[in-house]
Amino acid sequence: MTRTDGFKLVKPSDEDSFIIAYGSNLDEARMNARCPSAVFFGTSVLHGYRMLFKHSHTGVYATIEQDANCHVPVAIYRMTEKDEARLDRFEGVPKFYRKQEFMLPVWGKNRRRRKNRVNGVAYIMWEHRLLGEPADEYFSLLDEGYDRLGFDREIIFKAVEDSIGRDEGRKWLDRFYKGGRP
Repeated sequence: MTRTDGFKLVKPSDEDSFIIAYGSNLDEARMNARCPSAVFFGTSVLHGYRMLFKHSHTGVYATIEQDANCHVPVAIYRMTEKDEARLDRFEGVPKFYRKQEFMLPVWGKNRRRRKNRVNGVAYIMWEHRLLGEPADEYFSLLDEGYDRLGFDREIIFKAVEDSIGRDEGRKWLDRFYKGGRP
C-alpha cells in the first residue's frame, strides 16, 4: 500500500471504485437500487466546497462548487467499476455532470476515523447550469440522509438559500417544514 501524510491509502481492487455522495445518493436504498454492488464505506467532509441546487435535464439537483469558507459532508460507497459505469449513465456523465477525484479521510459507521484514506470520485454538475429550487421529494431524500448520517442540516438549508435567495430560501424551508425547521 502507498503511504500518504502518515495514513495508508486504501486502493480499491482493479474492479472496485469509491464514490462520494452528497445528494440523493446519501440514501443507501436508492444507491443500492442504482448500483447493486454499492456498499456503504463511511463518511467524510469535502472542505473548500459548498452545496447548491442547479437545473439538470430532469429537474433541480444538488451539486457542489469550490468555496474556501464552506464544507460539505459526504457518504462514501465502495462499488464495482461496472456499477460506477451504470451510475455514470444515470447521472448523465459527461453531458450534465463531470467526475472529480478527491483523497479523503473516512469515518466508519461507528463514527471512528479509519486509518486509511480513500481516493474517491464525486459527480459535479457543470458550472454553467442555472441555480434553482429543488422539488420537495428530492429535498426530502437529502433531509433524511442528513438526519440518518448525523450531518448538520444547516448545510442543506444554506444550499437552498444560496440557490434561490436568502428570503425566498427561508420561505421555501418554512413551507417544506410546515412552520419551522426541525
